[in-house]
Amino acid sequence: MSSADTFFTQKNEAMLQRVLYTDICRRTGGDLNEKQASRLMKTVKHYMTEVHRVQGNKSVSVLNKEVLQVVLPDYMMYINRSSKADRSEISDIEEGPVVEEPKPNQKRLQLDLSTAFSQMQVSRQETKAAPTMNDFRISLQDEEPVSMDTFERMKTEREQETMRAVQQQQQLQQQLQLQSGQANFAEATEVFSRDRRQVEADAEAIFAERERKRLEVRASTVMPVPTDMRALFFGDKPGTQLSRTMNQPGTPAAAGNPTIALGNREREVTGGLQQMIITREPETMAYKENENNLFIYSGDRNWVTNSTETRYNFSVTFDPANLPTGQRLSPTSTVKFKNITRIEFVKAIMPGEGLDMLVTRTTSNTYDTSLNMNILSYPYIQLNIPELDTNTYGTNQGLNAAFAVLQYDANWVTDTNNTQQRGYLAMIPKFLKCQKVYQPTPLSTLQKLTFNFQRPDGTSISTIPDTLNISQIYPSFAMNSSAPATFTGLAGTVYRYDSTVETNSSAYYWLQTSTYFNHWTVSKGDRILVNGLTFGTEPTGSAIGQVADFLSYIQTNSLVVVDTGTITGSGSNAVFVSGNTNSSATSYNSQGYANAIIVRGKFVDPTLTGSNITYAFANTPDSYTSGNLSFYLVANPLTAGRLLNQSHQVHIAMRVITRELDATGLLRPDNM
Repeated sequence: MSSADTFFTQKNEAMLQRVLYTDICRRTGGDLNEKQASRLMKTVKHYMTEVHRVQGNKSVSVLNKEVLQVVLPDYMMYINRSSKADRSEISDIEEGPVVEEPKPNQKRLQLDLSTAFSQMQVSRQETKAAPTMNDFRISLQDEEPVSMDTFERMKTEREQETMRAVQQQQQLQQQLQLQSGQANFAEATEVFSRDRRQVEADAEAIFAERERKRLEVRASTVMPVPTDMRALFFGDKPGTQLSRTMNQPGTPAAAGNPTIALGNREREVTGGLQQMIITREPETMAYKENENNLFIYSGDRNWVTNSTETRYNFSVTFDPANLPTGQRLSPTSTVKFKNITRIEFVKAIMPGEGLDMLVTRTTSNTYDTSLNMNILSYPYIQLNIPELDTNTYGTNQGLNAAFAVLQYDANWVTDTNNTQQRGYLAMIPKFLKCQKVYQPTPLSTLQKLTFNFQRPDGTSISTIPDTLNISQIYPSFAMNSSAPATFTGLAGTVYRYDSTVETNSSAYYWLQTSTYFNHWTVSKGDRILVNGLTFGTEPTGSAIGQVADFLSYIQTNSLVVVDTGTITGSGSNAVFVSGNTNSSATSYNSQGYANAIIVRGKFVDPTLTGSNITYAFANTPDSYTSGNLSFYLVANPLTAGRLLNQSHQVHIAMRVITRELDATGLLRPDNM
């Protein structure tokens, strides 16, 4: 079917008539009569023919649009002519010929849609009258002068009321400062508002009571009539009564005659002194902005049961009420921020660890894994926070979703000679403004923030976890040649039994991990946390107390990594290799990987006894026999247990600006 056949169909013509009919009825404010409706149908049919004759090669939608644009103004002119003719006939019959001016709504019908809509919006705007200022001063024009006693009494009352208001505000501030904790902070604003309303109600009652007393005193006080000094000039004539009409308000005083001018002008001036007026504080709430420093530590996350989050991708909760019941490790702020106007990113302190393992070959059978490829290998890193809208834009999706772009600012390293400890790097949004502003309405509260550090290409900085699963713990006390069951790899490690020190328990413990890790993940000098240790078999005999005391020590203290190594096999058949041989300095295999972490055991406090021997767990010396700690650790692998490297965590510094009620706005002296 051609465009002409579609355009001249009865359905298309009816559609055009219906659209125009609805629009014209809306413009005129009424329905069309039979004559006007017939004229509309003829007009539509006429212009459809004309438009197709001129623009017949275009689509049906274009032709319909052209018909609507042509028919509407033509038909509205017809409506206006008809309306004027009808009104003219009625005027000639009833009142004679009347010349009518075009009304604004008639002119609007001849305008285009946008102009008519703009004029209609302007006409609907309400013009509010300017507010008038009430004069709250007490008029003393018709009153007698106030005595000094009354003035001093009013001044003393005003000073006492001001002092009581100041004391109440000070007590309120002291109460707010003594309140601590999350629950008290959440109720601080409500308490302040309630006390402020109580202070205003008390002040209102005081003002009303003082005004009532003042009126009562004035009503009960009979002021003596002053002597008419004009008698000195006119003489004391019997039967003569001097008129005092010149003392009344509105009567001009005698110029230059102090005997008959009672000082109405002076009375008006003195009546406006600030000392005679009690000023009330206006009903205006004052606010202030407080800058809060927020520090976030990635090691506070739920690393024991949550294996999906890492130091470069984790979340923090700001509302403790949303936490599930029971004990749970989670980064949670102790303060619930409210009425937030701005959130700024300050800096991130990140470890200088190697993000990737680079293995190079120096000779035919020798490999080098000492090259450190850390975050300085990239020109910048991106920080994505989904809860905050970005103010950073770039040429890829990663930059468009980034809240901050961080560059190197400073670094610091440890004083030890350990090359594997590369210290920390401070990354800041150098010369950039990384903030989220909430205006004009502040953000009510902050529930959660998710931090995701990315490479310039939008991928995660590192997929290597900073947590490891522990499969078994081996004590060095069991590595004794005189033990009933010796380890086959006894000669492969230097961290074995020493009879001069290990008289009560082991001096070192080997934490075997379920998977191998590269030497950048855990290295000498790092601090680790151990938690969630669970054995498959319950201890018996003297091992019950020893195991409980040992778990309390190893899970509540931050342990320093002495060395790393490799373990093959398990149980009494485990082979321990720390540095391959006793003389080697390498603590991992040729490709840079290991599966054991060596930590120091517990010793007797040398500051008390000067002793250099190990500590006896549960006050029972350990021995490699059945029912003791060492034998139990070798014979029983762990079913659960994880460790976290504290030295390779991310620290984030942010600034949160909140809006709070300014209490000083209610403390203002009367005479400023």
